[in-house]
Amino acid sequence: MLLLVKARITKEQLNESLFSNSSFSISVNDIKNINNHSNPIRQLLDEHEAFRISCNDLLGFLERLEKDGYRATIRTSDYALMLKTRENIKEHLNVHLIKEEEIFFPRLEKIVPQGRIKFLYLNYDHEYLRNYFEDFCLIVSDYENDRVPIHVSIRKLIETGKLIIHNLLQHILAEDTVYFELAESGFDSDELEDMGREMKLIETRLKEESHK
Repeated sequence: MLLLVKARITKEQLNESLFSNSSFSISVNDIKNINNHSNPIRQLLDEHEAFRISCNDLLGFLERLEKDGYRATIRTSDYALMLKTRENIKEHLNVHLIKEEEIFFPRLEKIVPQGRIKFLYLNYDHEYLRNYFEDFCLIVSDYENDRVPIHVSIRKLIETGKLIIHNLLQHILAEDTVYFELAESGFDSDELEDMGREMKLIETRLKEESHK
């Protein structure tokens, strides 16, 4: 379980975070447009909303696999969702974590009491999430290359997918309710402009590295 349970997030809050997405107009496919947002704090928050939607899509798939039990199979549409989730992890979620670690957290530490200690917990969370993301991508690779029996892929998808959904949503909820509300009023226009410029540089750098 992630270390941010210290934020006292209730099960009801977590469920609300997951199932309130019907009103969201943002999808994962729109993240490239989100990255052009003029306010870097709002950009990170909008990315959170898109990630919630991705979790909701993944949850529906995993629940069907669990319900079907030994009869469970991976349909063509399921495989498409697995590929979409892997792309989301590689192209967006991992980039999002780096933007927070290199730009957002260091600045917010300065305006949050005991900020350095508190943000160690957030960075620990990121390492847990990276491990889950890496495991998921490996499961998809094993499935598409027929390295393991399908029932093994299904079992691993359910286990790792649930870890991603629960821990990512809890992490996002903690950030939104504890830190981002403070950030929206804690930076002046010059700081926001600097953050936006640095975030764009990170996105460009990581995109270039991924295509080498």
